[in-house]
Amino acid sequence: MQLCGQEVPEKQQEAAARFARAIKDTVCEAVVISSEVLDGLLRKRSYAREFFNRIGELNLEPKLVFFPRNQSQLINSRYTEVVKGFRRSEPFEAFVQAETGHPTFRFSDFIALADAFNAKLIPHPFTEGTIARGVVPEFLRAIDIARFQFQDTNFRRNQAAGPFTISVARCVSRSILSPGEQLTWRQAVRCKKKLTAYLQEKGLADTGYCGLTTALARHIEKEWQLDNDAFAQHVWGRPWTEIFGGDIGREFSPNDLDTLEPDESTKRQLRQAVGEMTAMVKEIMLDPTLAVQAAWNDLQRRNG
Repeated sequence: MQLCGQEVPEKQQEAAARFARAIKDTVCEAVVISSEVLDGLLRKRSYAREFFNRIGELNLEPKLVFFPRNQSQLINSRYTEVVKGFRRSEPFEAFVQAETGHPTFRFSDFIALADAFNAKLIPHPFTEGTIARGVVPEFLRAIDIARFQFQDTNFRRNQAAGPFTISVARCVSRSILSPGEQLTWRQAVRCKKKLTAYLQEKGLADTGYCGLTTALARHIEKEWQLDNDAFAQHVWGRPWTEIFGGDIGREFSPNDLDTLEPDESTKRQLRQAVGEMTAMVKEIMLDPTLAVQAAWNDLQRRNG
């Protein structure tokens, strides 16, 4: 994101200037900048400094609105996103072992970030209830905007992938990439779109992936218990368990096709889907416009 000082493709290099002109001309009282990638970028001081300097130059008062989530559910969701996005392909438990202690799951960092750049911190818990009610109404409520001003606020636009989707993406990634090898950002974006379209066309798209076991979830929750309690007491004046009571201590039944033996029909569908998607992905990798070597096209850099 250019507002954080990252390199961007040539066609997007005027984006920040156009954004500044739009802000100058707008009569709106508030501007919403929403991007999942900010979660990673703003944790790096250089990117955060550049971002808040830009916001200050535009005479905007920064407010950080984010949705902390109980880490066991968050890690499960994160895994579906990185696998479906052709960024990772290891088994779920290996992903958990590598990521459980990663600082992106530490919410107390946002307290220090807000203090460092004089930004108002607005944390809103993301729970199973939030999913049921819809995150858009929750977000509008967090920024004091009445939902009746908008249509379709309950429509879910980004449902989590299911076990079949994850298995196809994971198998394709394993078949085309050597250990340590990674697609470019453009390649990964194109592969994700192709996978989504393919599964929808074939009637194979699914939702609701779960890699968690109850024991694994308890391990993740224990890992973050102290930091979570300190964060919750600081921002809400209540313990984490009180805020996320319905999410903590839940029982989980994994449905990962790497660990559960699918029936013969599912196996046939999986083999066919993996074969056809692998051919599509190999064709994507031959496109030189998607493979260009540049900082803006590097997956790891783009995610902070």
